[in-house]
Amino acid sequence: MNQTRPEHEPLPNHSHITVLATQGYVLGVEISSGGMRLSVALADLQGQVIYQARRRLSAPLDGPGAVQLLQEMIAEVCSPERLKGSRVLRCGIAVGAPVDARRGVVRTMYRAEGWDHLPLKDLIEQRCSIPTILDNDANAAALGEATFGAGVGERNLVYVGLGRGIGAGIVINGTIYHGAGTMAGEIGHTVVKEDGPLCPCGRRGHLEGIASAQAIVRTMIGVSVEYPQTEEAIRRVTGGRAEAMTVDEVFRIASEGDSVAQGVVNEALHYLAISLANLSNLLDPGVIIIGGAVALAGDLLFGPLRQMALPLCLRASTEPVRIVPSALGSDATLRGAVALALQDV
Repeated sequence: MNQTRPEHEPLPNHSHITVLATQGYVLGVEISSGGMRLSVALADLQGQVIYQARRRLSAPLDGPGAVQLLQEMIAEVCSPERLKGSRVLRCGIAVGAPVDARRGVVRTMYRAEGWDHLPLKDLIEQRCSIPTILDNDANAAALGEATFGAGVGERNLVYVGLGRGIGAGIVINGTIYHGAGTMAGEIGHTVVKEDGPLCPCGRRGHLEGIASAQAIVRTMIGVSVEYPQTEEAIRRVTGGRAEAMTVDEVFRIASEGDSVAQGVVNEALHYLAISLANLSNLLDPGVIIIGGAVALAGDLLFGPLRQMALPLCLRASTEPVRIVPSALGSDATLRGAVALALQDV
């Protein structure tokens, strides 16, 4: 499925990204967690997306298969009629998986085969002859929000993606903070509840096993079997398809007064609030930006979350840290990939 995206606002003049080139384009590439969705965007040097192609897959591709598909998508997006005699200066790739950003290697891809230690940066450079930079999705989204979204004007911020998993991207002094092993920001795997639920990584008590979209829905379905009234509420909001329930529907049932749903939501918010307060106290960011599927709950999430988190922050007695929704929404990672490519071109 190919889609031409609407135009976005140009790169703000006060952005931390320095663009030295005067002519050409960049590419932003997003590979979703599990490799089920691939997107390639062509953007100008102001960060304005000109054309975008998407592929939604019925089954995950292995690493080599994804590289081949990306090569085809990049060729499509970079057709001569779109480049108009100019050239692509750099490609930024954001992957929903652990990566070694310095070497441009995908460490592994959960729920997909053939990705372990995949040198994706080198493979794309070899096949497409475009200098490439690779990072994970949360880091890219953080840079995207800093450049185009809710973090414009902030030199220090944290982006927390609450989706199927939970990850964070940290921007310090306008630059992504990667840590010694380029694994910084794995907030989903911080221990918040000793002997808590099993996390997808195989360990217990991690935030991701409690407050991710998948965890909230799974917990809701699991506890509802003992409460007929809650089961009926689930059938009502899902049209009888409980297996397809979304996390914002859990929040909606809770807002309607269902005590079971309220218990599930409050537990997730409790541990998420602790984690955000710890982030604030450790890093002192100007803003914490929340994106991903859980953020779609809107005020049902942000109102209670702020009430729980802010009293735990050292800054609460002076200037409270701002906890805000993503301004870019589902485009945050792809726009962040564009921002990756724009760095110092």
